[in-house]
Amino acid sequence: MRVLLVIFVLLTSGLPAVAQPVQPGLHWKVDHSPFRLQFFDKGRPLIGQAAGRMSYTLADGSTHSLTNIVRTEGSTYVVATDEAARTAQVSVQRTPRGVRVEWRLTPASDVVQVHETLTGDDAEHFLGGGANFIYTDLRHRVLLNKAFFTGASTLGRCNKSGMPSPFFLSSRGYAVFPETDAIGRIAFPNAVDDPPHCSSTPPPCPVELGQPDRTQLCFKTNKLDYEIYSGGPSQVVSAYSARAGLPKLPPVRQFALTHWRDTVADQATVVDDVNQLLDRGIPLATEWIDNPWEISTKLPGESQNSRYACNGTLTFDPVQFPDPAKMVADLRSRGVHLGIWISPHVRTVAAERPCPVPDYPPGSFIQTSRTDPLQLDLTNTATRAHFEAKLEKLFSLGIDMVKADRGEEFELEDATFAAGPGTVLMNTNPVRYAETTVSVLQKLYGDKFTTLWRGGYTGLPSIVNGVWGGDPQATYDGLRLSVRRGLNSWLSGHPAWGTDTGGFNGGGPGAPSPTLFTRWSQFSAVSPVFEVGGAGRNATPWRYDDATVARFRDSVLLHYALFPYLYGLAQNSARTGEPIARPMAYNYPADENAWSADQHMMIGSDLLAVPSTADRNEADAAAGQPTPVDVYLPAGRWIDLFTGAVHEGKQRLVRPSTLDDFPLYLRAGAAIGFNQRIDGVWPQPWGLNDLDRHDRSGWTYAPGAGLTHSTSPTGGTFVVHSRYGTTTMLVANAPAETQVMVTTSVKPKKVMIDGRPTPETTGPLAAVDVGWTMKPGPFGGLLLKLKPRTGISGVTITH
Repeated sequence: MRVLLVIFVLLTSGLPAVAQPVQPGLHWKVDHSPFRLQFFDKGRPLIGQAAGRMSYTLADGSTHSLTNIVRTEGSTYVVATDEAARTAQVSVQRTPRGVRVEWRLTPASDVVQVHETLTGDDAEHFLGGGANFIYTDLRHRVLLNKAFFTGASTLGRCNKSGMPSPFFLSSRGYAVFPETDAIGRIAFPNAVDDPPHCSSTPPPCPVELGQPDRTQLCFKTNKLDYEIYSGGPSQVVSAYSARAGLPKLPPVRQFALTHWRDTVADQATVVDDVNQLLDRGIPLATEWIDNPWEISTKLPGESQNSRYACNGTLTFDPVQFPDPAKMVADLRSRGVHLGIWISPHVRTVAAERPCPVPDYPPGSFIQTSRTDPLQLDLTNTATRAHFEAKLEKLFSLGIDMVKADRGEEFELEDATFAAGPGTVLMNTNPVRYAETTVSVLQKLYGDKFTTLWRGGYTGLPSIVNGVWGGDPQATYDGLRLSVRRGLNSWLSGHPAWGTDTGGFNGGGPGAPSPTLFTRWSQFSAVSPVFEVGGAGRNATPWRYDDATVARFRDSVLLHYALFPYLYGLAQNSARTGEPIARPMAYNYPADENAWSADQHMMIGSDLLAVPSTADRNEADAAAGQPTPVDVYLPAGRWIDLFTGAVHEGKQRLVRPSTLDDFPLYLRAGAAIGFNQRIDGVWPQPWGLNDLDRHDRSGWTYAPGAGLTHSTSPTGGTFVVHSRYGTTTMLVANAPAETQVMVTTSVKPKKVMIDGRPTPETTGPLAAVDVGWTMKPGPFGGLLLKLKPRTGISGVTITH
């Protein structure tokens, strides 16, 4: 115990500040004729320019290349091109993050595309590229770097993403960040253009398919900057985030349940929806109102729908919502916040009836072939100020949550903005929209607001609090695609992401089915953000059968129980840029099997979830049998939190999953913050909407050899050491009410709490100050109730 106490004091004496990653081993070599760069990490070849090297395309369609070095000016190389009157300046410099390459053409006139080819091979795997739905491993893929919306449905098969990012990392221990806002494409070694881009005008930036030895970059601009980082995924993502911007730390409420429905009839419906959930014991933090809610052209007797909404007024329809301030007050009386759907569009005609024309100044709309709706041009400072004023008036009603839609809705590559062409401004359009909206929320509410954002690009995580995978189809395919988009959202979206639980629309009459809704809810339970709603039955989840409602409640409560772990990972994201949930290959890049596990979610490094997403869920549920889920467990030992079974890693297994469980594993030797709500432990039970209580904290620990250390954002530090059949724990600076679950099915021979032998508590734990008992699954084991009195509580368990 004394040795453990010394270790504990060292571990808890203060955590160092996280500095920018420094990579001193990176250096480069230059070939003069022809000009070529090669990069090394402590002498190890890392990446270099492949055959074809740097080239560019002119407006007349001709392509030209850089040739030989003319002269060297420090670490800037003046390079000739195959045009007599044009040269390139290529600057290479080390940074605290890695190596930065910048190249410019002189003159730059008439250059419309730049191309770079970097070495690679057919066996390499890649992560990155932004929030696409189609795949997590980018091996053999072509990525379109263009912020253009597509939903998780049949449209999701297009090679488009509403939240792209040109950053990518390799299984070979390096990453590349092309720091450009321009539209373009990236083709990885042996790439095939499958699926198609679903758009032929304007044509995509050209790449050559089937090239096994190179990664090709093509961007529609006249210059290119990129950075190269070295190390494993954690190191290179931290380096990228140090340059692109660290994610914001969301407020606690971002991790609580959010509900909505596609169409709300009136103000009374909003209040009733909140009551329907709360009255069934389902916690709720935010209710948001979707389009339509603005001034409408609907006539008496017509049912409300988005056809009648005059988007752009940012004013509540007086018939549908006669007293918005009272609606806010009614929700706050039950501890629930009000949010609102917004877009950067102005609609002048609704259902063939004229809308009020908002009084925007001249030049306020992006010039496209589209005449309705119009899109605000937020590169125009007067337009932006007018939009902000309208938002401030709206949010001042007490609205402190925004669901921001449609920033990436339309094709804008050929559009003209006040600040320039669409080729370099389309990708950042949703980011300007975010900056504008968030500036108003911050003015009114500081950092105590929440968001769900749909479109984005590099830098968005440093602006918004949370994002969602927009408009997934209410099918199992929509669910599978949503899992992939979620795993990819940590780059250009935000570490705090969620999805429309049950899907947005589609799937046929009655969708989502009770089974699909249950499976999607399990996925949302382990996602950073849990939001539910859509155009189907999921908009009113209380109308499902009692068993489905109970399972939905269990999923919500599991999400709430995981809050300390999720929020701790969010804090780490804000310091380092690392994702909360990530593909398995992020944690295990050397494991080939991890790269193909695209329905497996690593939540941090300690929790593994495998949502049940197969089509056969429906037939299995109808037959009253579990659905087999294919699971790959990486290295280590893993504990099934539902069943308590212990499995060795580096193996595949089939895990039967009923509608009441799904594969969820805790790594042996890990301790995670886990506020499991167990009846009869504390005199005062958990409140319905409790998420973060200052008087209560908890952990779940999976026994494993060695020392484990965990600090919970809800309060306290937990240190445990297991060896030779004895487990010793110390808890410090924890709330007065602390519980620990040890994932074991074997009753201990002896338990000592704070130096005293403590027998098993046979009655409710609420009747004793400290004690322990064995709790059956799910999420069962040895349950310890602790009450730290002097700042430290110690436990010794003999097995």
